[in-house]
Amino acid sequence: MYIGNVGVFVKDLKGARQFFESYFGAKFLKSYNEPENNYYSDILELDKGAWIELMTKPEIVDAPKDPDRSGLAHICIKADTRAQLDNIVARFKQDGYKIQYEPSNPTGIGEVRAVTFEDIVVEVNYTPAD
Repeated sequence: MYIGNVGVFVKDLKGARQFFESYFGAKFLKSYNEPENNYYSDILELDKGAWIELMTKPEIVDAPKDPDRSGLAHICIKADTRAQLDNIVARFKQDGYKIQYEPSNPTGIGEVRAVTFEDIVVEVNYTPAD
């Protein structure tokens, strides 16, 4: 078994899509819309086949989200190289996202967790192949 997708409700569907396309090279697969229910979604795919479904509808409440809340803690995306991870860390900082941590060690292993677009907590990590 495997996880087919992760669904995330957002206020700004276009902005969320641009975030995942820009940072992680996500590719737009399709939209799934139910206009009669005011429900709209974009389904994106990452390089290795994982899907992220971004969803919106007018009644979505964008209340402040504590990163230490219960429920889904974060979305983890695996970087292919340490340079790719380092680039994402630099972009998170440049774009003003709150970095929760970014530990690394001399073996090349590294990880960052940041509060990003619409307070979505994203973890990006890299582990070199054995």
